[in-house]
Amino acid sequence: MSDEISSFVEEAVKAGTIPGAALIASHNGKTVYEKTWGTCCTRTERATPVTKNTRHLFFSYSKLITATVFALVWEREGFALDRPVREFLPSFTGGGKDAITVRHTLTHSAGIPNADLTEVESAAGWDAFLAQLSKKEVEWKPGSKTAYHALTGHFLAAAIASKLAGKPWERLCQELLFQPLGAKTLTFTTPDPREFLAMTPQPKELPAKSLGGFAGHPAGGCSGTMQDALKVLQLHMDDGIWRKKRLLKPETLAELHRVQYPGQSATHEPWGLGFLLRGTGPAGGGHGWFGFQNQSEPRIFGHAGIDTVIGVADPVHRRALFFATTDSPKPQERVAPLRNGITDRVFRLESA
Repeated sequence: MSDEISSFVEEAVKAGTIPGAALIASHNGKTVYEKTWGTCCTRTERATPVTKNTRHLFFSYSKLITATVFALVWEREGFALDRPVREFLPSFTGGGKDAITVRHTLTHSAGIPNADLTEVESAAGWDAFLAQLSKKEVEWKPGSKTAYHALTGHFLAAAIASKLAGKPWERLCQELLFQPLGAKTLTFTTPDPREFLAMTPQPKELPAKSLGGFAGHPAGGCSGTMQDALKVLQLHMDDGIWRKKRLLKPETLAELHRVQYPGQSATHEPWGLGFLLRGTGPAGGGHGWFGFQNQSEPRIFGHAGIDTVIGVADPVHRRALFFATTDSPKPQERVAPLRNGITDRVFRLESA
């Protein structure tokens, strides 16, 4: 079966769909597959072999990580998720925003899906982005439906967590999650230029001078190796316990992994708190984009990162994977079949 996975990816590389890829998978807490293919574009070189130490830009897979850090703060502070955001961020008021709750920020139902991407890695940039969101007017009644909030919702959740903890976002993530997991490569800041980072989508000119403006952003700015990306999924799979130490309480995990708007499939996608769930409804829509179109287990969860990254986990059958391509697949119609092809094959792997 492992040869089937490799052949599947090799065919995509040979066809020019992708220049390279990296995949890691676990079953029952043990790594059962770990391999790289092809090349990636670094900040200074166009075609460098992908290795197991290559760092990847996660884009919106960062949301799953942000939701996990948020949950660590939430259970410590003990506040209700249905409290208005304005109670934590006083400038976030008016324009229909007073009805936006903390829960709405993590479920793509806040009603403010659009914002201009600006630098948030510095404290000044972070404050400026919050000021931008504070001027927004809602586009629909908060909570009445879901539609993907690419930059807004998870930023607000992170801003609340950061304010309550009294720490900048990167420091909070390091102390509460990255260091306890031993995930030394995970960071929301710009990695050191000496680090072997795959630039995706690949820049037109080198040397690449930026990370596309996402660095520092809770909704899309995390990066790291595939091994460290998988650790966050594994924490959820292991009931919030990492190396015999509990990081998340069972009740916290239960809420994270609960479909937040059950019975409302006509207006709401099956979001948990921060990531998509398979749920019991018909597979379709975001399921294909997130890599579990052909899976049926309701508790499967995960997140995608633009068209280059997916992280998917099945807590019932104890399987998880992280898959990254080193450029946007071409044509774009190949993205979902490639992702679902990976998940389908990985979830059939026998445990080592």
